[in-house]
Amino acid sequence: MSKIYSMTGFATGKMAFNGGELSCEIRSLNSRYLEIYVKLPTIFRELEDSVKEIIRKRINRGKVNCSITISSSEINLDNLSINETAVKAHYHLLEQIRQATGIEKPVELSDMLVFKEVLAFEENNSLDDDLKKAFFDFIDGLLQNLNKNRELEGDNLRTDLSERLQTLARLNAEITETGGGSAKAAFDKMRTRLLALIEEQKIDANRLELELALISDRVDVSEEVVRLESHIGMFDENLKAGSPIGKKLNFILQEMHREANTISSKSGNIGLSHLAVAAKEEIERIREQVQNIE
Repeated sequence: MSKIYSMTGFATGKMAFNGGELSCEIRSLNSRYLEIYVKLPTIFRELEDSVKEIIRKRINRGKVNCSITISSSEINLDNLSINETAVKAHYHLLEQIRQATGIEKPVELSDMLVFKEVLAFEENNSLDDDLKKAFFDFIDGLLQNLNKNRELEGDNLRTDLSERLQTLARLNAEITETGGGSAKAAFDKMRTRLLALIEEQKIDANRLELELALISDRVDVSEEVVRLESHIGMFDENLKAGSPIGKKLNFILQEMHREANTISSKSGNIGLSHLAVAAKEEIERIREQVQNIE
């Protein structure tokens, strides 16, 4: 039995980087398609497309958010510089505010440092091939951890869906039994009516043929039951085949729901009607769970 993956998962990890620490957090959520969002520090910005490609190789469907941050215990003052343009612009702005408000106190250095733009931090770290490889291996390792989490949830989904599928198959078998009796009861009722009409000489062959055709069309659910059984079998086969199967299972469920609706509309007695409603409810429960499958 092949693996099945849930679309929801989470993984986090850290790696050493230039005297500091690189942290990564990856989350995956439900989505109709594969959506990838990556947030990288400036030094790794050039690797964004490569990171997305690594994610595509590991995940087929879902909304994936990958966020990476860098923290350092060492501050290299050589990389700090003054942004003179920003300093002058903010100074003139503060002077205008001071004059407009009538504040006598002059603009001080502490007032300027409120604006983060006045200081610039220049990244002088270069990404050599070894560092890039270590970074890519780190991301790929986290994705493998994410998939282990998604696989575990997928196993739980498969177990739940298999149990619900068995319930639906049982309901379909009961519909088969009840539906056959319902069709027979309707036929016997119509036969009694026809015999009465024959005795009164109020019926002709064409009317008889029409009445019998109406019985067959309105009451007999054997075709719908057979098709529903076939859909149940197809669903089970795909469930065992493994991901990616979410979209296909949704299509099968649409066909299941169509057959259950037809059976409900043909219900000739309360028992059959209740079974049809129960089948539709079970199909809806299955559909809700399938929304989580890749």
